[in-house]
Amino acid sequence: MSIHKSTSFLNNDGIDELKPTRAKRVSSLSLSDQWGGSMTKLTDLNSSTNLKKSGSKSSFSSSRRGSSVIRTKREVIDHQRVASYAFAFDIDGVIVRGPETIPEAVEALKLLNGENKYNIKVPYIFITNGGGRSEAARCKELSTRLGIEVTQDQVIQGHTPMRDLVNVYKNVLVVGGVGDTCRKVAEEYGFKNVYIPLDIMKWNPSVSPYYNLTEEDLKVTKDADFSKIPIDGILVFADSRNWAADQQIILELLLSKKGVMGTISETFDQGPPIYFAHSDFVWATDYKLTRYGMGALQVSIAALYQEHTGKELKVTRFGKPQRGTFRYANKVLGKWRKDVLDDYLEKNDLNDDDLEDDDVAEQVDEGLRKQNGDFVDSDSEDEEDDDEPLTVQKLGQVSLDLPPASTVYFVGDTPESDIRFANSHDTSWHSILVKTGVYKDGSVPKYQPKHTCENVLEAVKYAIEREHQLELKEWNESAVDVPVVKTEKEVVGDDEEAVSEGVDRLKLSNRDDGKPKATFGL
Repeated sequence: MSIHKSTSFLNNDGIDELKPTRAKRVSSLSLSDQWGGSMTKLTDLNSSTNLKKSGSKSSFSSSRRGSSVIRTKREVIDHQRVASYAFAFDIDGVIVRGPETIPEAVEALKLLNGENKYNIKVPYIFITNGGGRSEAARCKELSTRLGIEVTQDQVIQGHTPMRDLVNVYKNVLVVGGVGDTCRKVAEEYGFKNVYIPLDIMKWNPSVSPYYNLTEEDLKVTKDADFSKIPIDGILVFADSRNWAADQQIILELLLSKKGVMGTISETFDQGPPIYFAHSDFVWATDYKLTRYGMGALQVSIAALYQEHTGKELKVTRFGKPQRGTFRYANKVLGKWRKDVLDDYLEKNDLNDDDLEDDDVAEQVDEGLRKQNGDFVDSDSEDEEDDDEPLTVQKLGQVSLDLPPASTVYFVGDTPESDIRFANSHDTSWHSILVKTGVYKDGSVPKYQPKHTCENVLEAVKYAIEREHQLELKEWNESAVDVPVVKTEKEVVGDDEEAVSEGVDRLKLSNRDDGKPKATFGL
């Protein structure tokens, strides 16, 4: 007798067959150094960053004078800057565990906000399969727990991408959450006619005969005749609080004629489509064992549907590890990285006369052209090879769009959703599994992370150190040794040679206003 291993209904989405790719290599140098250059005093290895905005804050223009930059070799890069890499965090089991805030999370986010030995600020977002309340409420709670400001622009919940369905369906049934909280979230998204299972149970209590509505239930219900109102779409926003009632109502609608309660389709294919905010089978609370989540409800409904019809249930899934959520996360992360960079520019805005001597600027340009063959002339076309890193300095008037993150470190506690999510779509995403949630030390994860550590603080420290080495290597590859500063007497007679060499005789001194000025000699 042969034994056939069944495939999980939750894994029939084709994600395991995806081959993650990356369109192009991206520079590991900080965003601020890529677009402004970093000017290093010859007598001091601490850099002051020269940034120039053009148009919108995150579109940069590098003038001939602004691109005249000397980068000297370093052993440590520790001037203030914004990282080219970024972080994405799961919340439950990584940042919080039920009502408890994981202690290491507070310190981890301080490091990313710039309180680290390298003075680098790292953009980060949160991607959780949880939901059941508004993004604003989630941010408020995170801000209070972590002692920092978390904005709605940084948070993606499982049902957040369902905003895109607002113009698709007129009447929707929203399932999950406490009371009518999910109804309110859906209405905030823009859905016009939002109903919840309690509304249907009030319309006809026989729909779920083993449950009697409480006074609290009745306070949040709407009066509606569901024998006349077709449900166009079923949106499971959050974990069910009443599996028996929710399953009964969902299954009846799936088997109905065009979403009308009390009807049944002979072909079982006329009911409304169903969407799930995520597919997490289990999740971690402060209880010692994991609890069943929305994925388990999904499996249960699919099994009952197949038992009744002989057909496999067709569903649309959001959340991790789905492709749609990955694309949405990339869009949110890109916007947040621009916001962080814009904020940095506001605080470090330098003007056009940071190198006020045009002649000296031209001399430096000439020296840099000889030093680096990868500089492009202002009149030449700039065609970047997809396999080459972003050109750091350019001559002439150019404008650079924000590149994708050089690496995105995704920290999660659930191999089946978090690690699978990070591994499946883009090779630049670096999965980190922590032991503070679903995953327990000693077990073999179904999906292997690129790194495993005890908690989120260790994950952040690991990434910062790893990225500093990559940044330092790229910095030094395009840098020069610290030039020897000569006295005026030593320079006399060989100024022409100094000019032709470009940088080996150059010294940066201070103007009266404290900004750097390029000069020769002492």
